Amino acid sequence: MTRIGSTSDPAAGNAVAAEPVAEATAVRPHQLLDESHWRLLWLLGSASFFEGYDFNIVTVALKPLRSSFGLTQAHAALWIAVIYLGALPAVPAARRADRHGRRTLLLWSIVGYTVFTGVTATAPNVGSFAALQLAARFFLVLQIALSWTVIAEELPAGARGFGFGWLAMLSALGTGWSAILWGSLFKPLDLSWRWLYVAALPVIFVVAILRRSLLETGRFEAVATTPTIHESWREILRPPHRMRLVVLCAVAVLANLTAQATVYVVDFLQTQRHLSASGASFTLVISGALAIPVLLVAGSVSDRIGRKPVICSFLGVSVVGFVCFFYLAHGEIPLLLSLALVYAGVFGSWPAGTGFGSELFPTSLRAFGSTFGNGAKYLGQALSFVFAGALISGTGSLGRTVLILCAGPLVAAVLIVAWFPETGGRELEELSPEVLLLD
Repeated sequence: MTRIGSTSDPAAGNAVAAEPVAEATAVRPHQLLDESHWRLLWLLGSASFFEGYDFNIVTVALKPLRSSFGLTQAHAALWIAVIYLGALPAVPAARRADRHGRRTLLLWSIVGYTVFTGVTATAPNVGSFAALQLAARFFLVLQIALSWTVIAEELPAGARGFGFGWLAMLSALGTGWSAILWGSLFKPLDLSWRWLYVAALPVIFVVAILRRSLLETGRFEAVATTPTIHESWREILRPPHRMRLVVLCAVAVLANLTAQATVYVVDFLQTQRHLSASGASFTLVISGALAIPVLLVAGSVSDRIGRKPVICSFLGVSVVGFVCFFYLAHGEIPLLLSLALVYAGVFGSWPAGTGFGSELFPTSLRAFGSTFGNGAKYLGQALSFVFAGALISGTGSLGRTVLILCAGPLVAAVLIVAWFPETGGRELEELSPEVLLLD
């Protein structure tokens, strides 16, 4: 038996002990990147921008969507939960990327979510709307996992966190763009929410550029002809990968139990704090804009001091923000600042949290493992809506519901401290070497 990469495997077996982060140097993460790295970041960042835009449409247009389809908040929560389940089929689909390469499947995933997002504009009822969005979510989750996998494999170890933060930042900017379009253009012109889905179609031009420019990752090419690539998908369920997979999925589910609260922000501002549609949208945009720098900062800092302290700290910040927003804030400025605190916490935990899925598994299982993490993330979000629907009906209060769901991120932080290895600044081969069975 021999390994590609490091000859030792400090994270194998139990895979839960915390290892020290690589010593910080005077070189900042972005200074480790050359022209090819920046080209890759811009290309995949463009796809992430539209991915964030597509994901957020249901947030900014939730109130008119509910009106169009005659849904209460509780019923809407259940339908949105169904949509989020579109992430689950992406898990087996990602296995193809580990056996045949990242590039082709990534391009098809972008095409898929663009087409289904555009067609959503024609949905005549909530059932067809959910079905189309279910398909769109499948491709969106696949695209996210593959984009983050490519960044993990192509960027230097000391700049991976920066790359994760870059993708998250562009996705967040796309989220803000959907709110800007709705609040400043479509709503004032009294246009239907359906135009938000039509406006997603220009991402096809990004695909055209990626098709010419995107190459297969060097790490995949290095193992493409090895026996490891042809192993069964069940390999990820065996030690040392199994424990990492279980903890990763548990953390992803728990950390995302507050998803319902973020989706209901605009609805809450309009129905319970009585802001106008434009005022609510701009509150969302401004609070998000204030928090966006946190994405790059958190990613870069996690390269220098470690992923674990960064993600756990920001999960705590998000919980404080939720309590302030749904309980304590009433005026426009307090609401804006509280929401900025929510987004600072969510954004700060995003790069390191999602990046873990791309760092904990060897190349032959990396896309598969990453998509497992993303699938668990959206399963957590779906469960958030299911639980929220029941809790809203039972307690009669969105605020109490959010307070209960905030237990999820706090438990996730405890699991990260206790069970996750430290990945910041370490080579992927050191974290999880490729094991080849030789004759």
